[in-house]
Amino acid sequence: MNRESDNSQPGVLRHIPNGITSLRIVIAVIFPFTPESAHLLLILAGLATEFLDGFIARLGNWTSYLGQVLDPVADKLFVLSVSVTWIVLGKVTLLQWLLFALRDFGVFFIFLGLLLMGKIGSIKSVKARFPSKLTTALQYLLFLLVLTGNAQLLLYLAIMTAATGLVATLQYAHLIRLSLREL
Repeated sequence: MNRESDNSQPGVLRHIPNGITSLRIVIAVIFPFTPESAHLLLILAGLATEFLDGFIARLGNWTSYLGQVLDPVADKLFVLSVSVTWIVLGKVTLLQWLLFALRDFGVFFIFLGLLLMGKIGSIKSVKARFPSKLTTALQYLLFLLVLTGNAQLLLYLAIMTAATGLVATLQYAHLIRLSLREL
């Protein structure tokens, strides 16, 4: 295959990362309806999509505004789906969920505030920084810990996730505030 034919389909190929992200949304939707024996496989699939969508987007220079919006939405839906399912199944407590989803609640309230102020269209996107990426990594680690049944470490990890989530939320709020000042 020559170089010209490689470049002839960039429009189709550039949608691969968003397709991978969309797969995480599908996993989030089906998670509550799957048997517990499938949860590990679905968590690992969600983790794989979490890594691969951004990696492939950067590798192919296929980043997009849609991807910047879709990826965090997929993350929040996945965390919500898994955690609510596990609250119903008694695998995590409401307190543990509130702790490890603190960043997600914070982002939701920031979004709601921007919406109520009529400023939601003013913010194009806010790139995830290290505290947010660390929070996501800790959430997946927490999911794997739940699956191993190691309840002793669960609360400590939930507290660590809440701490990094709080830092991430404050960082998002700061970046958005700076962005709004520039308008």
